[in-house]
Amino acid sequence: MPNSASTSDKFDNVANIYNGPIFQLYYFLAHSACINYLKPYLKDNQSILDIACGTGIFLKKILKQKEGLKLAGIDNSKKMISVARLFGDKIDFREADAENSSFEKDSFDIVTIIDAIYYFPNKEAALSECKRVLRPGGYLFLFYPAIDIIPNFILDQIKLVSRSLFFNLEENSSIVNIKELEKLAGLSGLKLINKKMQTMHRFIIFKKI
Repeated sequence: MPNSASTSDKFDNVANIYNGPIFQLYYFLAHSACINYLKPYLKDNQSILDIACGTGIFLKKILKQKEGLKLAGIDNSKKMISVARLFGDKIDFREADAENSSFEKDSFDIVTIIDAIYYFPNKEAALSECKRVLRPGGYLFLFYPAIDIIPNFILDQIKLVSRSLFFNLEENSSIVNIKELEKLAGLSGLKLINKKMQTMHRFIIFKKI
């Protein structure tokens, strides 16, 4: 979920219904696609951090993929984290910003950011934090709609849906140009190793160098 102060308030307002079908119909397909893309990088007993984890649905799906996974999620929406914690204590959920996760250096084998990077007010700082908490050779996985190339008529429909779901997020987002993102990641010490487009979404893997 988004990690700026204004977006955290908006996601607080929908936390109690976020796991319902209105929101999760989209994520049912998105999460399946993300897990399929991540499978070659997943191993038993890894540590994985999901930044902007919302109610933790993606992490709960990841938990089923391998044995002994140590999972953590952060989000700056206090109510989203409260809902995430209702589903047990197998995952370490914390209220925190993308730019300051509160975890120690070299803590994770994989960091994921699912459908949220375009909300971060300081993307370079967020990417630097990802690099900091990743172990040497660890991976950062990003998934997000390719907003910069989506035709305007489709983008208008996305905005309309956003407004209809009780909050308007577009004023809090900034378009992520893929070349700019790769440059920022490189400056942060992350190397692009894989990317693809699928149904107007980007799947990107960076490696800590």
